[in-house]
Amino acid sequence: MSHWIDQHNLSSRQAKSVNGKELGNVQEVADNYVLTEGESKFYIPIYLIEKYDVDALWFKISEDEAKSKFMIAKEPPRI
Repeated sequence: MSHWIDQHNLSSRQAKSVNGKELGNVQEVADNYVLTEGESKFYIPIYLIEKYDVDALWFKISEDEAKSKFMIAKEPPRI
């Protein structure tokens, strides 16, 4: 899926959940995850990207799912 993502143009965009809740701003797009940071820091798998536009990167998960599964203190292993 990462072949269609222009990684350099996603930095500083808002990250949003499937229901439109803010998940911070995109800080980094790695090969297997997106790091977002705001009130919390999330390492969200890249396969959960639904779409992106000029302002935001949208994920296929809710804010609650992001908090319970992807709010981790350190960077996940790079694959």
